[in-house]
Amino acid sequence: MGYLLLFDTFSKASDKFGTPFFEDDFEPNENHIVIQYAYRSDLTDMDREFILSFVEGLLSFKPSIDYVVDFFYVEQDLEFDYPTNSGFVELVEKINRLFNRNIMINDFQSFNNILQQ
Repeated sequence: MGYLLLFDTFSKASDKFGTPFFEDDFEPNENHIVIQYAYRSDLTDMDREFILSFVEGLLSFKPSIDYVVDFFYVEQDLEFDYPTNSGFVELVEKINRLFNRNIMINDFQSFNNILQQ
């Protein structure tokens, strides 16, 4: 079990983002996407390869992006009382804490209305 978060920064990556990969030759693309995978049990190499391949499949159509997948372990499951609205706001608050993000909800009546700020 794991949780995959793709967070579009709507900006270029910092110059130091690419340093570990490209030394001094890193030229940021137009868009930096932060990708985090929080896992609940140990991942095998095959699991990691699958997740990386899945992310590549999701983003392969998007031009001019920089991303790397950050893997980290979490102690507890994120619980949510779907399909009722009860717990939806609390779930997003938990996600924000877990992934250190600031996702905001303008209309929590639907999953389609989660917006990044």
